[in-house]
Amino acid sequence: MNHRARTSSPARRAYYEAATYRRWVAREIGPRRVGGLYRISPFDPVYEVLAIDPGPRTEWPTWQITVRTLGETRIRTHCTAWEGEVVAEPGEQALAYWAEFVLSRPAADDGALLEQRHVLDEAAHPGTVDALFELARTARHPQHA
Repeated sequence: MNHRARTSSPARRAYYEAATYRRWVAREIGPRRVGGLYRISPFDPVYEVLAIDPGPRTEWPTWQITVRTLGETRIRTHCTAWEGEVVAEPGEQALAYWAEFVLSRPAADDGALLEQRHVLDEAAHPGTVDALFELARTARHPQHA
């Protein structure tokens, strides 16, 4: 059996096609990871990656990424190729950037920022939150003496 016959088997072709697809998707996704913060240019808003589905999927798009712009509640799914800059890696760096973003903007009439500030309050005061949960639980289910 010569070399050409071995590399042109259906199984080998399928393997190379799958590897080519994985490399293409990896280039399209770029450095984006779930929990990281990114933007296209310094003039564009920062967005958080919520999910990455590398596929392959039977319908278009064959891969997709789910994002939310900081300060908004709307979640979008798209398959736009990587272009831009990394603002903060997932983890403490992204959390610190997000907290600074939320706390540096007025949240008087913005539901998204008010909700995000509430989350920050819960993280900063876990004892108070636990006490409020316990109070709510006992108020719903009063114990009879």
